[in-house]
Amino acid sequence: MDLFKETVDSQTVWLDGTDAGVYLLSVSVCYWFENSANESPENFMPANVMKRAFYKTMEEFPILAGQLKATSSSSRLYVEIDKDNLNMPSYTDRYCSLDYAAMRKSGFNILKLPIDGLSREYGPPVSSGLIRGKVEPAHFRIVRFKNNSGVLVFASIAHYITDGYGYSQFMNRWAEIARWMQQQAKEDAGEPLPVRKYNHDRSFHRSYRSSKIIDLEPAVVRNLTADTAFSRAFAWLSPGMRARVLRAVSYATPRSSSFFHVSSAKMEELRTKVQAHAPEGTRYTINDVITAYLAIVVGQAKEKAVTDWWSRPVPRIIRRMSGNRLGNPMDLVAAANINIRPRIDDPSAGEYVGNMVVGGSTVFSRDEIQQSPTKEALAAMALKVHRAILAVDKQYIGQVGHLVSRHPGVNAWAMLQYARKKNKLGISNQFRFPHYGVDFGSGIPSMVRQAPHPFANSVFIMPDNPQTGGYLFEFNLAPDVEANLIANNDWMQLVDGYSKYQ
Repeated sequence: MDLFKETVDSQTVWLDGTDAGVYLLSVSVCYWFENSANESPENFMPANVMKRAFYKTMEEFPILAGQLKATSSSSRLYVEIDKDNLNMPSYTDRYCSLDYAAMRKSGFNILKLPIDGLSREYGPPVSSGLIRGKVEPAHFRIVRFKNNSGVLVFASIAHYITDGYGYSQFMNRWAEIARWMQQQAKEDAGEPLPVRKYNHDRSFHRSYRSSKIIDLEPAVVRNLTADTAFSRAFAWLSPGMRARVLRAVSYATPRSSSFFHVSSAKMEELRTKVQAHAPEGTRYTINDVITAYLAIVVGQAKEKAVTDWWSRPVPRIIRRMSGNRLGNPMDLVAAANINIRPRIDDPSAGEYVGNMVVGGSTVFSRDEIQQSPTKEALAAMALKVHRAILAVDKQYIGQVGHLVSRHPGVNAWAMLQYARKKNKLGISNQFRFPHYGVDFGSGIPSMVRQAPHPFANSVFIMPDNPQTGGYLFEFNLAPDVEANLIANNDWMQLVDGYSKYQ
C-alpha cells in the first residue's frame, strides 16, 4: 500500500450527470473459484500476491481512494483525491469454516456464508456513508474456504466511480497483474507487464456531445427526469438527505432475489424462430428478443400482483370509492442498459471507465404484455426494442447527457422509480462483459453472480460459465411478483432451473 501512496497525485474529478444519477448505488459481483487441481495455499490464489496485485492495480484507478464530496451551492458531486488524506477501500482476506462444496450445493448463495466468512453488507454503504459524512468508495472481500477448497472474491465499487464495463476492466486488470507477478516469481526475467490505459476524466464524456438539440420521446424524458414536484424536491435535498430517502425506499420495498438459467441452445432457438418473422433486412439480437420476452412474462406477473392486491376487501372498497380510477391496467416500461462506448466514433472510448451506460426505454401497452409469447408476438415487440436501441446514436446520447447533467438530482429520483413503481423493469445486460476473464493464475471462476440488489424491479443477465454455456437471469422482484413469475408456464419451459437467495 505504501508503494501505491507514492504514486498518487492530488486531483479533483468532477462527476458527470450520468455518474450523479447512480451515485447512491454500487456495482457488486461475487467470483467463486474452486481449487479443482488441489493446489497448495502457496500456489492457489496466494494471499500475498493477491494483495500486492490489488494495490498495483489501484495505481491505475486512483479514483478508488478519493472522497465523494458536493458543492455547498448546487450539491454538484465531485471526487477529491488528496494524496495526504486518502480514502482507501477496505480490503480483507480471511478464512471460512465452510467447505467450497457446501457453497456449490447451496447454489453459491452468499447468504449461506457464516458471519466469519463475509460481512452482511453486500455493497459500499454509500447511503450510510453519506449520512455519516464519509463514503467508502469500495470494498473487497476475499474468503478462503476450508481445506483450501476454493476462494470467493467479492468486489463492490460505488457506482458513481464506474459502471459494469469499468468494473470488469478493474477486475481483469487485477487478475492480469496477479498472473504476471506469479510468472515473474518463476522466471528470472519474464515478460514485462502489458501496458493498459484507463481514463477517469469526465471531460471525455462531455466532449463528444453534439451541440444539436434533438427531441427525445416523452417516455424517455419521463424515465430520465421524472420531472414532478416530488422529484424537484428530492433534487433540492443535500446528498445526505437523498441518501436517507434512498434507504427508506429500500427498506420499505419488499424484494426477493432468484436466479434462472437458460441454455445457449434454447436462447438461440428462440431468437431464430422470432427472426423468421422480422421485417426484411432486420436482424434481431438476443437482447431484442429477450427484452420482449421479459416484458411479457414479468409484465403479466406484475399485473397479476396488482390485480390480486386490489381484489382484497379494503383496497376493493378504496377503488370503488375512487370511481374505479385506481388499480387500472398498466403499461410496462422496460429499460435495457446500453454500453454506448462502441457507438462513439472514438478509438479511445474503450479506455473510459466512468459511467457510459444509457437506458434504451421501450414502452409496452397492456395489450402487448397480455399476449402469449408466441414467435409472432415476440417479433412485433422485439422490433420496438430493436428500434429503440438503434435510436441511441451520438445525438441521442448527447441529448441524454445534457438532460441528466442539468438535472442530476431529478435523474437520481427517476432511478428510484424502478424500486418503487410496479410498471418499471430495469434490465442490465452483462453477458458481453468479460467476467469470466478474471483469472488470478489458477483458472477462471466456476461461477460469477451479482450480489443481492437493494431494489426491486430489476433483472441482471449474466454470462454462465463457458464450460456450461448459457445465461443467468438474476431477478430482484417483489415476492408476489416473483411467485407469479415462477408460476408462469411459458417462462418455466424456457428456463432449465432456478434457485433463490433465502
